Amino acid sequence: NVRALAPRLAPGSLFYLSSRGTADGLWRYQDGEALEIWKGADGALREPSAVSPDGHRVALLLRKQGKRLLHTLSADGAELQPLAPTLDVQGSADWSPDGKWIVTGASDGDGLGLFKLPVDGGAPIRLLSGTALNPVWSPDGTLIVYTGPPIGWSSPLLAVRPDGSLVDLPAIQVSVEGWRARFMPDGRGLVYMVGRYESSGSAATWSGSQDFRLLDLATKQTRVLTRFTNGATMRAFDITPDSKQIIFDR
Repeated sequence: NVRALAPRLAPGSLFYLSSRGTADGLWRYQDGEALEIWKGADGALREPSAVSPDGHRVALLLRKQGKRLLHTLSADGAELQPLAPTLDVQGSADWSPDGKWIVTGASDGDGLGLFKLPVDGGAPIRLLSGTALNPVWSPDGTLIVYTGPPIGWSSPLLAVRPDGSLVDLPAIQVSVEGWRARFMPDGRGLVYMVGRYESSGSAATWSGSQDFRLLDLATKQTRVLTRFTNGATMRAFDITPDSKQIIFDR
């Protein structure tokens, strides 16, 4: 591929966004081969895919009839199904560890909020109201971390239980551009990406490099993982199942 963005790992494969000269579609890299399973010409993708725990289905955000609607796509690209057509989805989504739910930020008739969507059908469940973007669901199923309302060029990392009860996290700010947090596979830590914007009028550019840090969810202590010297932009990442490596776009 000319480029590869927004990596998401699955058992035995890697999903990412790329294009063949048009809008970005979804690709799957497996057994040394790259296969386009959703063509950008059929609907441009601007958010990372959300891969089910078993790797058999992928959640996609497609714009239709003036709304951003969530769909699930089989890993071979053969079967596309709409999900929660009443919601105008905001940002990316994630699956519950048991594969029965998808969590996402969205807007309905009552405004913005964070929602749980039953994969097998049924009405969405609102967990909280207000801006809640790019949620990630912990591997043990007990915690959902998301980005809250933006303040300038950054947003706070916030957390909620699957029943909607709030959880305190240390004060962490991440960039509003990109998808900045992923759980460690054992669920005991949260890796997040930090960086700094400098604004000039209505524009903003990165000042210095972006780096990864690890939050221990038990002790609430943070450890620095990287000290990059390259100032190139990074937007999305994932963690290998053995917890030893981070894969990221740049």
